[in-house]
Amino acid sequence: MNDSFGRNIHYLRISLTDRCNFRCVYCMPADMQFAPQSHLLQDEELLRLVRIATTVGFNRVRLTGGEPTVRRNLVNLVAGIASTPGIQEIAMTTNALRLEKLAEPLARAGLKRVNISVDTLDAERFYKITRFGKLEQVWRGILAAERAGLNPIKLNAVVVRGYNEDDIVDLARLTLDHAWDMRFIEVMPLGSMRNSKWTRSSRSRR
Repeated sequence: MNDSFGRNIHYLRISLTDRCNFRCVYCMPADMQFAPQSHLLQDEELLRLVRIATTVGFNRVRLTGGEPTVRRNLVNLVAGIASTPGIQEIAMTTNALRLEKLAEPLARAGLKRVNISVDTLDAERFYKITRFGKLEQVWRGILAAERAGLNPIKLNAVVVRGYNEDDIVDLARLTLDHAWDMRFIEVMPLGSMRNSKWTRSSRSRR
């Protein structure tokens, strides 16, 4: 399948849930209201969607959220996608909070690589940004992903003035000791973020 510019489209991005076990200050309010589970596609519906997508040329899948690891039955769902004829690769974007236990089962099920969100290496600052995340648990998840062979690991950091701009050098330095990619991302003005203090301040100080 090609787009209007003649580019081949073969990468399917699937949001498994709108739920997340963090409440990052630049992403969602602390009292976020989520969609009822009944409004989400069920496992068999998602697998049917993947099967249909392969018939028009999609061969790569990225699982996202919210936070995809909070999705029930995730390992079996990944296995079902991996066994779909035509699918060559499954990747996932995650905050790694649950990867310490899930990395190895997901790799065995067919997950190939992960993108991991980590905005700071300072535990107190991490807690402040995520509102209740534990950096040490995320770090163990990153190392578990590395041991499980979910490579190349790509780390994503959203840089927010007043929160973590001082962490850029330390985050970049991780690539000297590990075969990881470090990527710095601007706050995306989506939904209620469009006119929030985060996007207004970043625009005014450029």
